[in-house]
Amino acid sequence: MSDTESPRERDLFEEITLPLVDDVFRFALGLTRNRARAEDLVQDTYLKAFKAFDRFRAGSNAKSWLFRICKNHFIDRYREKARRPHHGGAVEELAVDSPRRSIEVFEREGIENEEIFLDLFGDEVNRYLRELPEPFRKALLLCDLEGLSYDEIAEVLEVPIGTVRSRISRGRAFLKERLVTYAQELGYGRG
Repeated sequence: MSDTESPRERDLFEEITLPLVDDVFRFALGLTRNRARAEDLVQDTYLKAFKAFDRFRAGSNAKSWLFRICKNHFIDRYREKARRPHHGGAVEELAVDSPRRSIEVFEREGIENEEIFLDLFGDEVNRYLRELPEPFRKALLLCDLEGLSYDEIAEVLEVPIGTVRSRISRGRAFLKERLVTYAQELGYGRG
């Protein structure tokens, strides 16, 4: 958005993006694993989104667009910190992960912190979700809990849409097999 944005453009931005602030916060919390940093990341995400709102395509998924901005800003911010010399003390080193470590964790564990979502389920369901291989779990959580489309998940995870379809299908089959067995052990489905 330019410096001369109209009140209508601001209202439209707020109408489209503000209902998603809790989703963006959960996403940011999964990236940062720290409430204060997640709040900062959400604020930065919304500022960047506001400035780029003129490039937002009407009718496209705002949640996916905001997630992408959030993820990219998170990566950019930590790469920038990794390039700067660090002059902190030993206590600071223990208190905060180094930027390089944060990038490594991000690249290894991906963009989601499933712990936020897994706490929503009972112990058995949680156990089966944890047993689900990570690529399947990430795709499944983005689809079934965050409500993203396959195209949006492909964009967020940066994989082809066919890979998303396969991961979700295999993840659901994995869970179904275990949950059906669990339900039968509890006496459901017999009769």
